[in-house]
Amino acid sequence: MGLPSVSVIVINFNGRQHLDACFRSLVQQNYGGPVEIIMVDNGSKDDSLDFMRANYPQVKLILNSRNTGFAPAVNLAAAEATGDYLAMINNDAYAAPDWLSELVRVAEARKGEGVACVATRVLDWHGKTIDFTMGVMNFHGFGAQQFFQVPADRINVGEEPILFANGGAMLVDRRVFHEIGGFDEDYFAYFEDVDLGWRLWVCGYKVVLNPKAVAYHRHHSTASTMFPYQTRLLFERNALVTIIKNYDDENLQKVLAPALLLLFKRASFETGENVRREDFDLRTRDSGERFPKVEVPKAAISCLLAVNDIVETLPHVFEKRAKVQALRRRSDTEVFPLFRTPLLANFSDYYPYLISVEQIVNQFALPEMFEEVKRNNVLILSSDPLRPELAGTGIRAVEMARVLSQYCNVTLAAYESADVQIEGVRTMVFDYDDLDPVERMVAGHDIILLQGFLVESFPFLNTTSRYVVVDMYDPFPLSNLEFGLVRPPEFGRNQQSVDMQVLGHLLGLGDFFICASEEQRNYWLGALTFARRLSPEVYRQDRTLRNLIDLAPFGLPAELPQHTKQVMKGVVPGIAEDDTVLLWGGGIWEWFDPPTLLRAMAKVREVRPDIKLFFLGKGHPNTRDVPEMEMSKRTTQLAEELGLIGTTVFFNQNWVPYAERQNYLLEADIGVSTHFDTTETTFAFRTRLLDAFWAGLPMIVTGGDILSKTVEERDLGYVVQPEDVDGLAEAILKLAGESDRREKRAAAMAELRAQYTWEKVLQPLVDYCRAPYRAADAMRRRPGGAPAVTGMASPATDLIRRIQMLEKVVEEKNDHIGNLEDLIKRLESGKLMQAMNRINRLRGGM
Repeated sequence: MGLPSVSVIVINFNGRQHLDACFRSLVQQNYGGPVEIIMVDNGSKDDSLDFMRANYPQVKLILNSRNTGFAPAVNLAAAEATGDYLAMINNDAYAAPDWLSELVRVAEARKGEGVACVATRVLDWHGKTIDFTMGVMNFHGFGAQQFFQVPADRINVGEEPILFANGGAMLVDRRVFHEIGGFDEDYFAYFEDVDLGWRLWVCGYKVVLNPKAVAYHRHHSTASTMFPYQTRLLFERNALVTIIKNYDDENLQKVLAPALLLLFKRASFETGENVRREDFDLRTRDSGERFPKVEVPKAAISCLLAVNDIVETLPHVFEKRAKVQALRRRSDTEVFPLFRTPLLANFSDYYPYLISVEQIVNQFALPEMFEEVKRNNVLILSSDPLRPELAGTGIRAVEMARVLSQYCNVTLAAYESADVQIEGVRTMVFDYDDLDPVERMVAGHDIILLQGFLVESFPFLNTTSRYVVVDMYDPFPLSNLEFGLVRPPEFGRNQQSVDMQVLGHLLGLGDFFICASEEQRNYWLGALTFARRLSPEVYRQDRTLRNLIDLAPFGLPAELPQHTKQVMKGVVPGIAEDDTVLLWGGGIWEWFDPPTLLRAMAKVREVRPDIKLFFLGKGHPNTRDVPEMEMSKRTTQLAEELGLIGTTVFFNQNWVPYAERQNYLLEADIGVSTHFDTTETTFAFRTRLLDAFWAGLPMIVTGGDILSKTVEERDLGYVVQPEDVDGLAEAILKLAGESDRREKRAAAMAELRAQYTWEKVLQPLVDYCRAPYRAADAMRRRPGGAPAVTGMASPATDLIRRIQMLEKVVEEKNDHIGNLEDLIKRLESGKLMQAMNRINRLRGGM
């Protein structure tokens, strides 16, 4: 049996300049089945028809005397088409040679599961950025192209179901297209593809994206010839018609009122400063015209006309609704997951409008309507590259994405590399030299989760209107002080200046903060107090302040570790299979104290030469953000001086892949971590100790940090004093001499494993992301979308604030002068003044 036939439809209106590239790509398709090409000309006044007749005589031409719009023209062509499938492509686009082949391949392969429409991955004209990969929609019918203009090589997309295909490049089963009524001809243009896709799903069919089917598009080259207020009318009207037609009865009742309220709110915002609410207050008395006029932008009128259009044709709209509902084969709850952004506001870069959306959404209980679907979109930004060799920040980002993906749509964006595969998580690579893709990604998500110095790299984060979660698990101002001790004084001063600036941004930005321990929380509460975030509004909302900052420490996999290959014993030269191995479970940072451990090992070697020390890592895998550690150099030098390298002490020169660390943990006999007695230690959360809990590995640790208390209280090993060489050597020999050291601590380790699973420790974050909220002081901090204001203002910020205050004083005085001038004018034109003038004239004539 041969390949199915395809009718390719192109709609043209005065698009002569685009036609050659478009039709050349169509006649050069490598598809092996029958292909019919149809162009509908919507009354063009240029030489489009002459060009087509002269250069592409094989194309069937259908002529309209006027511009009927996109939807009616496609339906006209579909009525005359003979193909098994209808393929559509914009006249200002061109297709890759295997475009049709790829579309038909997926359509045929998945026809049995109900796929009737296949979407194209549409790129810009040069193939650099994304025009369309993912059709999403909010509850009031505004469709959007997720990842629009993000570099095409930065985001991964797969063959997956989507709500709708881009009408500018798609394939649909011709029989099904006619069965469900084709495009809605009343739309003229815009959102007719959203409506078609939604109807396909409601009627029991499916729409999928095939990223291998590629077309290239000059975005809005046609729309750019229209006036914005004209296209705005179409957007507003068609979105409203789409929801009226496609929701079931119960859900239409829930969404129609909120959709109309938001439409009128948008109209109100469009009036700008021309319309003042106080002018319409009955208490306001104006001696001016009785029926004054005001200039209103046409964009505001577009919103009103959109409603009027629907009211004028309401019986017809509901007649179309009845036809859709009669064909219903799938419930709304089955379709809702495809919305992907049900509660995301359009025009959401305007903060006051965003607040209005949230109030309306919550008052009408719309989150409950989407309770069973992933209704929120979370963007996690990682400053660490995501490779197999992960360190703390990267591990945390990956595990947060994995856990949150069970409840939200998650995009994980990382610097330089995002080489991780997490089911249900989309990954993206960003570059610090190219801010635009990240800014677009931020705009396309509900919740942004970030930490550290990203606010310096991406300044637009400071004014984002999105919900912001700030991860403060790393008290970087303290750890960075340690860097200053081993570097020139100016380094420390400069670093602290940067730290304070970043900290000020973070503390002012967050709607919700998370940290690793109660000790850290107390530390950050102090900082938040100084930043004026512990305001009366925040305290009134929650006197525990857990709504503002809560715990979400590092975690552990729920699954027990499995040993998959031998990595140390009998493998590393100098480590025998029956040796006792101490494992330093991470890198060597400035605040750690490996020299004391090395000196202790020199003593241990004299008694037990079979006890070996293995350093799992030295430097950090993120070499861009994390400098080379002086302590790492000192440790290596000291090990050489003591004659330990290669016999007693061993350094792993490469960072161990995250998925392979369990092999080292399970082969080791004892975990070890030593540090100095510092303020950094007091607030540190030594995540490497958690891996020891996971593997049931007994530990010897220096006291003073948070988890060393757990080791001591649960008898998971031995805790020694800082810089105590003899005490450390004694503890090593003692624990190494316990033949049942793992077994007798197994129960306590199991309890800790259950307590620290990622799913459990991240529950406060999950709760927030499932039902996000603004911090209680959000509007006070960001009136009109202004940057968050904190108490840790820079001198420049103080200067700006003073200038703004002076401007306000000047504005008030000018208003006062204006009012006086108006009063004088009214007096001059009043009856009293006219009488006085007459008296003066009479006096002059006496």
